[in-house]
Amino acid sequence: MSDNDGHAGKRLPFPLGAPLLVAALFAAAPAAAATLTRGPYLQLLTTHSVTVAWNTDVAAACSLTIRPLDGSPTTIGGDTGTVCAIAVDGLVPGARYGYVPNADGVPLRTESVFHADDPTAPFTMLVFGDSGEPGPSQIAVRDRLLATPADVIVHTGDMVYPAGLATDFDPAFFTPYADLIRQLVLWPCLGNHDYVTAAGQPWRDAFYTPANNPAANENYYSFDVGNAHVVVLNSNQSTAPGSAQYTFLDHDLASTSAPWKFVVFHHTIYSSGITHGSNLVIRAELVPLFDAHAVDMVFMGHEHNYERTLPLQANQVVPQGTGTVYVTTGGGAKNLYPLGPPGFFTAYAESVHHFVRVAVDGETLTEEMIAVDGTVRDSMTLVKNAGGTVPTTTTTSTTTSTTTTPTSSTTTTSTTIVGATTSTTLPAAPVAACGVIDCDDGNPCTIDICTPGLGCRHDPVDFAALRHGIESDVVVRACIGQRVPPVVTGLIRRARAQVDQAAHATNPRRARRLVGRALQHLRQSRRLVAAAGARGHLSAPCAADLGTRIQTAEERGACL
Repeated sequence: MSDNDGHAGKRLPFPLGAPLLVAALFAAAPAAAATLTRGPYLQLLTTHSVTVAWNTDVAAACSLTIRPLDGSPTTIGGDTGTVCAIAVDGLVPGARYGYVPNADGVPLRTESVFHADDPTAPFTMLVFGDSGEPGPSQIAVRDRLLATPADVIVHTGDMVYPAGLATDFDPAFFTPYADLIRQLVLWPCLGNHDYVTAAGQPWRDAFYTPANNPAANENYYSFDVGNAHVVVLNSNQSTAPGSAQYTFLDHDLASTSAPWKFVVFHHTIYSSGITHGSNLVIRAELVPLFDAHAVDMVFMGHEHNYERTLPLQANQVVPQGTGTVYVTTGGGAKNLYPLGPPGFFTAYAESVHHFVRVAVDGETLTEEMIAVDGTVRDSMTLVKNAGGTVPTTTTTSTTTSTTTTPTSSTTTTSTTIVGATTSTTLPAAPVAACGVIDCDDGNPCTIDICTPGLGCRHDPVDFAALRHGIESDVVVRACIGQRVPPVVTGLIRRARAQVDQAAHATNPRRARRLVGRALQHLRQSRRLVAAAGARGHLSAPCAADLGTRIQTAEERGACL
């Protein structure tokens, strides 16, 4: 199974109005009845088609019974096996359908209902990420998602911790979200943890994407929903000018006539978080394209918190009616990450388990961050008009407010930010109460943070900080445009996976052993980087930068 077509041979289009297809009956004694082990779940939904997928415990003849809610059922046959995926064509835009998956002609569960996309109707999109950790936080967010009426789901990555293993997809994703994804199509995105195992092959085996790029690569793609166009990228691989993804994004955004344009990828490029923060390399590579093609919103994850930016263009805050809004939504389940001082770009930020609801009705878009307690903690409205997009913002936990009148519209809008009066124009610069040098306590086992107005903080190094230090995507991007020896990236990925295992270990001695192995891999990778630099396989600046990053990770690991 190749990276570019992980589902080759499994998808065949069948028109909904096709005659009933009946599988041959077994002449021998019947085999054991099949039971569902995954799904059913909706994939590749459009105005006229959908793919329904599911897995069973034993091989059986796959078929799907589907009907318009006001019409008669049709049964569509498929292959025989334990992995079933049946494509249906001929749907009516906006119409509702009931469906039942079958094994050897026997229904596997009761009827589920979905509706086809409708480009003329309002739609609601639920966006969340960093959710692949079974536990109370995942269930709390999941229950809020189930209680929220919507039309489509978009994930910002890290769907399965710690390493995107095939055996972890059911407990970390398909089982907890079963009732959600049988009713709503989910569009997936590769996170760094999903990418660890075989560059995301288990992820490609689990999900069906359009792969509508010149390379037919399933890792990145685009789709339409309502009157919006969405591009999903794989930020674990290059997005540099001239790369396959950069070229695809450029051409794809240029070719759409949709009023609303969204882009989704995992690694956040505007974040005031202190665990990962902003990926400046991807920012430098992609922001010019977002500006050139007037992208309305970009959704990201990676930082386990929420942050929405002011409208930005060319890396600067711009007046209302212009620019792109960037939203980091990484509070789907995993342990939360702390926030540092607000960035120049920050409109609202909070470290809380949550998801984002985006409701689009014609030329009006409302974005809300909904916490697990059901409160809307942040809200923003964008309105399309002849002069561009006019954003207005509100939050529910209010203390003060200010009213502004955009120059490109006669509508009066309000902006309320927790704890301060602010607006969607240039934010006031915070008054510095400390500096990084002032906060340095000389202890290599603390992360020193200066928070204006609050002073210094000295957070002890923990597993999250160590993971950050050995993020392969961050380290490798220090040598953008150069080929880092695969053995180096492999060692770093193994080190990161062992730290993830240590974080979940219940036995302290096992956790220490895992960290020790991770440090051995890091030391070996650092020696190989130095050798590659000495031999001219890597440039001197690249080798030095990589070596320094790896050494910092080693020092943090020694603290644990």
